[in-house]
Amino acid sequence: MARYYIVVYDVNEKRVAKVHRVLRAYLHWRQRSVFEGWLTEGELKELMMRLSEVIDEGEDSILFYSLVSDRAFRTFHLGKPPESIDNII
Repeated sequence: MARYYIVVYDVNEKRVAKVHRVLRAYLHWRQRSVFEGWLTEGELKELMMRLSEVIDEGEDSILFYSLVSDRAFRTFHLGKPPESIDNII
């Protein structure tokens, strides 16, 4: 069964492009260091493996929020809205 994930990262600028590229292969890019989307357990394991090959675990941080549904909460923003408003939770 797939779960909905919100993923945020804080990595050294030398690795930002690599982390962004890996995450974009699995999830939808929302803004700067924020991605979201559905992942199966297998996809999540694969994504985490690929990310662990790119990051420095002593310096970088990637945070995963796991949700049962993309409709279980409300989201809102301040300032300039995200560039793409399709499929925003």
